[in-house]
Amino acid sequence: MKFVSIILLLLLSLSGFSQKKYLTRELQVENDNDAYTLNLTRDQYYSNGVALRYRMLTDSTEWKPGIKKVIRAYELNHRIYSPRHLFWKDSADMDRPYAGQITLAASNEYYTDRNAYIKLKLELGWMGPALRMGDLQYEWHKAFGMQLPLGWQYEINNAPVINGYGTYAKRLVDTNGIDLISESNIALGTSFTHARQELMVRFGDLLPIHRSTQYNGILGREDKGPDTHEFYIFLSPGIEYAAYNATIEGNWIGKESIYTETREPWIFQMRGGLMMSFTKFDIAFLYYRRTKETTEATYHKYVGIRMNQRF
Repeated sequence: MKFVSIILLLLLSLSGFSQKKYLTRELQVENDNDAYTLNLTRDQYYSNGVALRYRMLTDSTEWKPGIKKVIRAYELNHRIYSPRHLFWKDSADMDRPYAGQITLAASNEYYTDRNAYIKLKLELGWMGPALRMGDLQYEWHKAFGMQLPLGWQYEINNAPVINGYGTYAKRLVDTNGIDLISESNIALGTSFTHARQELMVRFGDLLPIHRSTQYNGILGREDKGPDTHEFYIFLSPGIEYAAYNATIEGNWIGKESIYTETREPWIFQMRGGLMMSFTKFDIAFLYYRRTKETTEATYHKYVGIRMNQRF
C-alpha cells in the first residue's frame, strides 16, 4: 500500500510539472528621448518621456463574447517638453514653451477573436512649475556636462491633467511574413485632444494581434511552444489632427501661462521599429519622425526603447 501511495504521489508530481504555465503578469519600462538618435546635442520639443507599467491578465469571467482576453495596466508617466535650443533665454527666440508632466494612468486592453485590438485609458496628473521639472532637467544636464536649459521661467503654468485615450487596431491583410494593420487613436482632455490614423506594415516572424508584442498581447500565452518568439520590423505612416495641446498653447484650467505658441493643426508622423519577443522578455526599438507641432518649430525625431519582463 505504501508503494502504491509513493507511485501515485510521483505521478501527480510529474503531472503537475508537465502542465503548461501561462504568463499572467508583466512589468514594462519605456523611455523616449531624442538623444537616442545618436545626436547627443539634440534635446528639443518632446525632450524625454518615461513610463513604468504593471500589466496583468484579468479574470476570464470578465471577458465578453468575441473577446479573447483582457489586460489591465497601471502606469506612472513623466514627460518633459522644451524649445529647439536650450540656451535660449528670451521668449522672443523660442519656438515652443517648456512644459513638464507627471501622471498616473489606468487602462484596459481588449483582444478580439477578429484579430482586432481596443485600448481605453484614463490619465490623471499635474503639469506646471509646482513639479520643479526645470530643476530636475537643469541638475541632470549639469551632472553630465550637457547644455543647461535656461528658459524654464517660461514654462506652461500649473494645471491638472485629465485625459482619456482610445486605440483601435485591426489586422487587414495577413500573408506569409507580411501583414497590414490599420490603427486609429484618439485623445480628449485638458492636456491633449487629437485624432490620428496610421497604416502599419510589418515584415518578419509575425503572430496574431492577441499574441503579438506589437500590442503587448503576450500575457496569457503558453511559456513553451512555437508561438513564444517574434522578430520583425514595421513601418507606420500616419496623419494627426491636433485640436488642442496644452504643452504648446497653454492650460485652460488655472492661471494663464505667460508664454504660449500657436499649434499646427495637421501633423504627419512616420513611426517604425524593430520588435523582438522571447518567452519572458521583449525589447523594442521605436523611431518617430514628426512634422512641426507649432508654427515656429521644425520637424522632430526621437527614439523610444521599450522592455517587458513577464512572470
